[in-house]
Amino acid sequence: METTRTYILPYDSSAQSVAYALAEYLDVEKNMITQTMRTRNGYTVQCKGDATAEWTKYIGMDAALSVAMTQIDDELTVVIGTDKWVEKLGIAAVGSIFFQPLLITAGIGALRQATLPQDIFRFIEDFLGVEPVEKVVPERTAPVEKPEVVLCPKCGTANRIGSLFCRECGEKLVKPVVKCPECDAVLEGDETFCPFCGKRLK
Repeated sequence: METTRTYILPYDSSAQSVAYALAEYLDVEKNMITQTMRTRNGYTVQCKGDATAEWTKYIGMDAALSVAMTQIDDELTVVIGTDKWVEKLGIAAVGSIFFQPLLITAGIGALRQATLPQDIFRFIEDFLGVEPVEKVVPERTAPVEKPEVVLCPKCGTANRIGSLFCRECGEKLVKPVVKCPECDAVLEGDETFCPFCGKRLK
């Protein structure tokens, strides 16, 4: 079962508006006990049922279904999992909750078969009027390694770095620095006239 979805928020929506609307939906439509809290980058809604609720028989009365909403710019990520229900949970306590993804929790088979997580996602999508988006993880490209050889300009043979002459044809691999005798400008070495002062070189 899917436990995480990402949405692009409409301009007039936020994690806060989604969280409080979801809490009201779970309270009124699902008859669940809910609490909503502010987190660093969004909101978390905890909900649990009473002793007659089918799923609480499997995960214990101190366990809660938790809907964590993280907003970064216009992107809302919703993660559904289970954690320990804490009365009057505040922002300082959020970081210490033992939070688990829904599919990993022991004894969660009943929840996996239940429709509540899908109902929550469906409500959020109807409330926002958007479909979830798939996050594309860019592929990592291998860094381009610099060649460990120097190619001979005459015959193209690969030579070890630091070689002064080509091992195949004997061509000099390191060009000597050529300077104009008049203006001392650095030249390519094949000029007839200096491009900087006009002195005839050949």
